[in-house]
Amino acid sequence: MTLGTSRRRRDDRGTSALEFSIIAPIFLLLVFTIIEGGLYLHARNTAQSAAREGVSYLRLAGSNSDPVSFTAAAEQVTEGYAAKLGRLKNVTAAGTIDTSTGRVTMLVVGDVVLPVGGTVQVEQTSTATLEQFRGDLREGP
Repeated sequence: MTLGTSRRRRDDRGTSALEFSIIAPIFLLLVFTIIEGGLYLHARNTAQSAAREGVSYLRLAGSNSDPVSFTAAAEQVTEGYAAKLGRLKNVTAAGTIDTSTGRVTMLVVGDVVLPVGGTVQVEQTSTATLEQFRGDLREGP
């Protein structure tokens, strides 16, 4: 019995190193995929938050005498908000006001730089109703 157990130990040498060399790349790939996925989701959330902020600013254009000229200011607010939140590079915002339907839309596009390498483009849109004040049209008390 002693002879068989020592023989088995000698044959099992290097098994741990071989198993580690097979499992380690798969484990590292899984870890980096989770990290990059989390960073991408964070950047997407940043773009969505910036689009919402821009839309909430753009909604106020309805009380302005020239709502279309209001979009440039809303785009600057949106880009500034995205820059404050971080993780997005080359952020551009495009706001639109459709006075016929009373809808405003803000589109935010930016690049996220991933730690392993490369960039991915993130694009988020937010839409809301244009706020417009309408006076009381009733006649009499």
